[in-house]
Amino acid sequence: MKTHPYPAMYAVLLAGSVIIWPATRAAAFAGDNVAGLDPDFVPNTGQINRGFDEKVPVSSQPRPIPTPAHARAAFAVPDSDQPALGGNANSTTGVGAAATSAPGPIGATGQTMPAKFSQRNDTLDRVPIMALPIPLSDHDRRRIYQAAMADKTPAADDAAQLAPTSELDSREALNEIHPLPNSVRAIPGVGKLGYVKTRNKVFLVEPDTRIVVDEIES
Repeated sequence: MKTHPYPAMYAVLLAGSVIIWPATRAAAFAGDNVAGLDPDFVPNTGQINRGFDEKVPVSSQPRPIPTPAHARAAFAVPDSDQPALGGNANSTTGVGAAATSAPGPIGATGQTMPAKFSQRNDTLDRVPIMALPIPLSDHDRRRIYQAAMADKTPAADDAAQLAPTSELDSREALNEIHPLPNSVRAIPGVGKLGYVKTRNKVFLVEPDTRIVVDEIES
């Protein structure tokens, strides 16, 4: 059997590598050290993101969701496509900002204007996507309301809790959704919708999802 000429030296080197290398890794990945670098790291599981946002400061107040009427009013405001010149246009263009120029970042249009410079965008930013109003004119809304109220369908007595984004339960979907009258079904955007009415409101409903998409009052 062939033996290595320096067995004792290799045995010492091998033992040193076994002892020193794990100690180095243990120090590098010690919980205390990693926690100092990334407070979201959990050493026991390896999790680096705890899955929740930072807490909102106590001093901040929740922003209320606009009413359907406020959302419709904001939605009806014309959306300008003219870029803003900024509040200090002469610093880059050599001319002062026009008196009619909207304040805000240079180049921002109606859709990209930050909410703090646009009441319209501030309102629409707080409206849930599912609650965005259908683009109907006041005339068309009156037509739909009058046609639904004149339709010989019973009013729902328990629909007072409904609002845009509400989901009808199975009983309401089976018994209280009615197709829109033919006289208003040609209005763009409502042809496939149904409605649920109370004594003073008409709720437009997407039949496939049972979701209320708009509310029309007298």
